[in-house]
Formats: sequence, structure tokens, C-alpha cells
Amino acid sequence: MSSSPSIPFLRESAAGDASQAVACGIKLDLSRQRLTHGDLEGLFKFAAEKDLLGAHARMIRGECVNGSEGRPALHTSLRAFSLSAPRYAEVSQERRRLFDFAQRVRDGRWLGCRGDRIVDVINIGIGGSEMGPKAVWHALQTASPDIHLHFLASVDGVLLDRILAACNPRSTLVIVSSKSFSTRETQVNATAVDQWLLDNGIVGADRSRHMVVVSANPHAAEMMCLPLENQFAMWNWVGGRFSVWGGIGLPAIIALGPEAFQEFLQGANEMDRHSLEASIDQNLPALLALTAYWNSTVLKIPTHCLLPYDERLRVLVPWLQQLQMESLGKSHGINGERLKGRTGMLVWGSNGNEAQHSFYQWLRDGTGSTSIDLIWSEMPGHRYAEHYRVLLANARAQAEALVARDPKAPYFNAVSTIVLDAVTPRRLGAVMAMYEHKTTMLGTLYNINPFDQPGVELGKRLSKFAETGADPKKLLEEARE
Repeated sequence: MSSSPSIPFLRESAAGDASQAVACGIKLDLSRQRLTHGDLEGLFKFAAEKDLLGAHARMIRGECVNGSEGRPALHTSLRAFSLSAPRYAEVSQERRRLFDFAQRVRDGRWLGCRGDRIVDVINIGIGGSEMGPKAVWHALQTASPDIHLHFLASVDGVLLDRILAACNPRSTLVIVSSKSFSTRETQVNATAVDQWLLDNGIVGADRSRHMVVVSANPHAAEMMCLPLENQFAMWNWVGGRFSVWGGIGLPAIIALGPEAFQEFLQGANEMDRHSLEASIDQNLPALLALTAYWNSTVLKIPTHCLLPYDERLRVLVPWLQQLQMESLGKSHGINGERLKGRTGMLVWGSNGNEAQHSFYQWLRDGTGSTSIDLIWSEMPGHRYAEHYRVLLANARAQAEALVARDPKAPYFNAVSTIVLDAVTPRRLGAVMAMYEHKTTMLGTLYNINPFDQPGVELGKRLSKFAETGADPKKLLEEARE
């Protein structure tokens, strides 16, 4: 099918109930998607042929779904509360350790080496070791938190200076997070912050009151000259970008409290159960995956834009960008064959209200077609009624404005709206799990492995080569010979 202005909206051929689905406090409206009800039924048949829901269930059961690395992908086990869940015993044991440590920091039983309460936490980690906890913290923090989080990801001295200037080393806890504990940016930043502690007299055994590590590398604590009890676990069967539910979430557990984080996990678990039990026509992540597949492969839409109309959800944009683009940015299938056609879209976006005065002109009248998710909450996170009235009016209006393009133009948008009944830890967990499942289901539809990242690994190798002063192009040329 060509990109044509005659492509209908789903609402033109389906009753309202057929274009909406509700679960876990989330309402998904597909009525502004560009397909007919018959097309949607065809997508359901395609999903059955691909055994989409069966493949999803096999992932959650713990079967090997990451073929290139020979591993399961058990991020759902990190938020499971059933004895039958894979790895339940070790996950629940580590969760208790995380919660106990976080509570000791929060109530003052874990103090700095001079008896100071911890009021700042610096998370050193990049990619999956930063994106998830940063999104959770931004969404759920209070206006005046007792503990402040700082995320040191980029290996940029300007960011380092700004974070260290805002913290007192005696009342600061440092969390070094890296699955392999070999990520170069994390190593450099950890060394610099460790030197900051040393420069301020925090040496020897005193360092153990100010630094912990989260890693799948069993030697991570030793590498930082810390006792083993200062290390929290990751596992090789959880990808970094899917890991916020476990040890990588430690900074958020400390800042928000174990009770809030438990609610976050329970919301995600509710979405896991919904994704397994709901019929495909009411299955939120499956509907998102199928319409995304339609948009990218049939309508040839190249980009997906996420527009949160809620300040609390702003950081979902870079989180989703990493989740989907690192997972679905592949041109080879699971058997190594080069794929024909499109796979994952470019993911971008911004705070929706601000973006109206930035790039909506391009979305409305530019020479491109875009898949769009608008997301907002039915309950504001503040007491300012007029602000919420105006913000909600903008969100609802733009959902229509973004599909009201010139009917003579060969460009169009396909819009979904996602409405939360409230932004709570439970609902945030459900939304993030929903997008995770959409992403892994798209892996099944595209016939690619969404759990590896060979292109990222290549960049890491070339960067190490370039640090020696050598030309990374030379390494590539040698590899081709």
C-alpha cells in the first residue's frame, strides 16, 4: 500500500469499542490509526500465524529467546510475585537485600563514615544503567525530596563538575552500575568520583560507607576495593535496557522508598499477567506492536514520536528511544539472514505541550509521515486546576490536529492516545512494562532478536582502539581483510 491521503482511520470502519482497549488503569485509543477494521482483523490473523502470544509466553516462562547469546530474557521475573516464576528464589532474596539496604539509608541506620545522613545519591551508569531509574525518579519524585538523585552517565567533565559541586561527600552515596563492569564511561566516571571521595578524606574502609556497586560481574566489588556485601546482583539473563526492575533500580528504591518501588513492580506484574491472559483484540502491548508493524512495513512510516502531556512522564521519551531502537534497530533476522523491508522505527519526542511550540509545525504540515503516541493522565500531579484544564485541552485538541492534514498531500500521521487514570508507581510500572512487551513482540513480528545489540558492541571496541591514539577506521579495514 502506498502512502496515500485516502488511507482511512480505524474509527471510520469500527465501532468505538473495537478501537479501544482498557487494562491496568490504562486506556488505549487506536481510532486515529490509519487502517480499516478489516486490516486490523488481518493483523490478528498474522499474529496467530507468527504465534505472537505463544512466543511471548515462552519468553516469560524462561525459554531461550536470545539466540545470539544463548540466554533467556527474564526481566519479567524481576517483578514476579509467584513461586512458579523462573528464578523466583534468587530474585526475591536479592530484592529483600535491596529493600533492606534502601530502608537503612532512608531511616538513617546507614550513615556516612563521619555519621552524616545520606542526602545525595550519585548513580554512575550509562544506557540501561541510567535510563530506567532516571525515568522512574523523574516521574515519581516529590517537590521537596529528602534524598536527591544525580545521574552521571556521559563521560563529560562538565557534568561531573556540576554534580560534585552540588554534593557533600560525607553525606553522599555513590552507586556504580554496570552489567559487565567494563563499560568505559562508567569506569572513568567511577574513578573520578572515587578520587573526589579520597580528596575529601574518605579513604580505606570509610569508602564502604559511601559506595556500592550493581553488576553481573562477580568481581565488581573487588575491582572497586569494596567488601562483597557492597555488591548487588544483576544477571546475564536480563538485558541492561530491561533491568530497572532489579538492582539497577536501587537509586530509585532509595529515593522513593521500598513501598513505592514495590507498587511499581506490582503494576508491571499486572501488565505481565494482562499480556498473557487478554485476547489479542484487547491486549494492550499486542495492539501497540501490531499497529507499529503495520505502520512501519505497510505504510512505510519511518519514525515514531512519543508526546507526554505530563511533566512526570517527560523522561519516558529517551527511555523508550533506547528500549526500542537498541532492541529493534536490526537489519538481520534471527538466523543471520539479511531482512527485506523495514524493522524498528526511529523513536523521538518531547514534552507534548512544549513540542507544540517547537516541531508540531513539521508534524502538521511537513513532508513526512509519523506514528505518534500522545500520553496523559486523568489526574494531575498538582493542585492547579486551571493548569490542568488547559493542558488537558491541548492534549485532546492536538490528538485531532495532528491527523487533520491537507487531504491533497501525500503525507499523514497515525495517532494513538494512551490515557492513565493517574500517574502512580503502579501505573508507571504498567506503562513501562507495556512498552517493553510491545518491543519484544515486535521482535517476533520482524523475526529479529530484540535482546542483543551488536552495533553497540562494535562502537565500544572502536572507542577503546581510538583511546590509544589509533585511527578506528584502520581497525575496521583490518577486520574486513
